Amino acid sequence: MNLTRTQKILLALTAFNLAIVFLFPPFDDYSVTNNGAAIFAGFMFAFTNSPNLIINSGLLYLEATVVLINLCILWLLTTENARRAGKEKFNFRKAAMILIAANLIGVLMFPPFEYISNMTRAVIPTFEGFYFIFSHPPYRVIVTPILYLEVFFVLINGGLMLLAFKENTGEAASAEQAMAYMAKLQAAKQTKTAKTAKKPVVKKKPVTKKA
Repeated sequence: MNLTRTQKILLALTAFNLAIVFLFPPFDDYSVTNNGAAIFAGFMFAFTNSPNLIINSGLLYLEATVVLINLCILWLLTTENARRAGKEKFNFRKAAMILIAANLIGVLMFPPFEYISNMTRAVIPTFEGFYFIFSHPPYRVIVTPILYLEVFFVLINGGLMLLAFKENTGEAASAEQAMAYMAKLQAAKQTKTAKTAKKPVVKKKPVTKKA
């Protein structure tokens, strides 16, 4: 299977994102509360060894799903581009910007929430889940640290995509074209030197002053 440059970039970005997601998964801490309820402890190194910390698999799979959905959307655009003519092809920088905007809207419309009582008692945020911002359950507040992390993650990915999909402003000259251009300049220089050598030298007559 021959992959295009864009598809290789998409696979590299997806592998990078999934590596970050699985190396630093979300953890729940069961030692904070007395009733054994899980309290969101944050994103930690995957091989952290603690009996009280357990990976929040639901949130982890949700992160991986979002990354794979973004890959599928852009991958479908690449396959559609292969069927189109040159002038009708998608601009992947514009597609990346639209995808960034869609992700940011989704993040802000469905932010993470926690109980108000847990917010006042716990030192760390107690992530409960994602709810629609205009119809969330009562007595919940937005977990701003997690929301900021989501926004930063989307913006960093967007910046990487915009850099990766940067288009050349002009056609890069190949090695053969560069060598041909240098040979042309050398031939023009030799022709000019030969014409200068063949040109007769006119000696000026001495000017005699009249008495």
